[in-house]
Amino acid sequence: MKKSSFIIFSLLLNLSSLAQNITNTLGTNGLFTIKDGSNNYLTLSQSTGQVNILNTLRLENTTSSALGIIFKGTDRFLHNYQASGTNGWNTFLGINAGNFTLSGSGTQASYNTGIGYSLYSLTTGYENIAIGFNSLGSNTTGHFNTAVGVQSLFSNTDGFQNTAVGLNSLYTNTLGVSNTAVGFSSLFSCTFGILNTAIGHNAGSTITTGQGLVCIGDNSQPSTSSAINEFTLGNFSITYLRCMQTNITSLSDARDKKNIKDLSLGLNLLMKLKPRQFNWDIREWYENNVSDGSKMQETPTAGFIAQELDAVQTNEKAEWLNLVLKNNPEKWEATPGKLLPIIVKAIQELKMENDELKSELEDIKSVKEEITRLKQLVSQLKAKEENVENVTFLGTK
Repeated sequence: MKKSSFIIFSLLLNLSSLAQNITNTLGTNGLFTIKDGSNNYLTLSQSTGQVNILNTLRLENTTSSALGIIFKGTDRFLHNYQASGTNGWNTFLGINAGNFTLSGSGTQASYNTGIGYSLYSLTTGYENIAIGFNSLGSNTTGHFNTAVGVQSLFSNTDGFQNTAVGLNSLYTNTLGVSNTAVGFSSLFSCTFGILNTAIGHNAGSTITTGQGLVCIGDNSQPSTSSAINEFTLGNFSITYLRCMQTNITSLSDARDKKNIKDLSLGLNLLMKLKPRQFNWDIREWYENNVSDGSKMQETPTAGFIAQELDAVQTNEKAEWLNLVLKNNPEKWEATPGKLLPIIVKAIQELKMENDELKSELEDIKSVKEEITRLKQLVSQLKAKEENVENVTFLGTK
């Protein structure tokens, strides 16, 4: 067997050296087999054209565009290209995933995983994960990014530590850092945003350069595209916030506060506020944001008017209360919860006035009792005087 194998191998070498084509024709239902005395290693069926590899298939690491690559038609389909001098450990699976232009040293251009037509612009970027057509398609030097979904993080070039899950999520991001987007087109317009989180269909899609923003719910948006440190729950359709706990706990440690003193604002400011009853008729419900009243809610509600709140805090020189958010000049917002300390102060002032009135009433009551007692004494004295006069009159007679 060894001798015959050697003869066949020598024959193949001689034929190849003559630059000849080798053609083996299988008969109908024939089976081409490569084997040793007891094991099959490869078979080719004439009837199906199927090739079976019955042990392992080993490819060299991909260090060029002509080594260690599996193609699908004329397109690369699987490889692990690594640049010279880098650690490597890349995996690219899918039509034209990855590229052969990676460069750098050490961890640069290493530890990337691309599934689908993705990560094809990489240069020195590292530790990126892209799953889906065009996901992280423009990424060059960005690192620590995760993109799952068609065109997720598509425009990202140098941004890092971003996570996008969903079609077109974080699509426009180029240099943004530490953003998280989950949902169709979430954080779609974010370009240079930092530390933003959006969960839901179109959530945070208007954010461009905002920072520290959280948007949760369908089409939930911050006050402006460049707002800072806001938390938004839901859109204009949300009518209830439901939770077993009705209070929100916030930081209030005295060790974190300075210039502590009694609040000077109380009943006087409170009496200038105007609680209102109204029906919502939000402009965004209409085409071109022009209301004609046709979509006005039938059920009224109660609250404050932002412009009126602002007028009160301005007149009282208390803009520091921040009762009104005016980041977006086309849509003012109110934070009436900040009135709670003033309401407490007003109640205390009313209590003091009530106590004073009670004290005055007690004094008046005491005076009335004293007057009653004096009246009784006067009556008694008058009665005695009458008795004396009667006695004198009788004696004289």
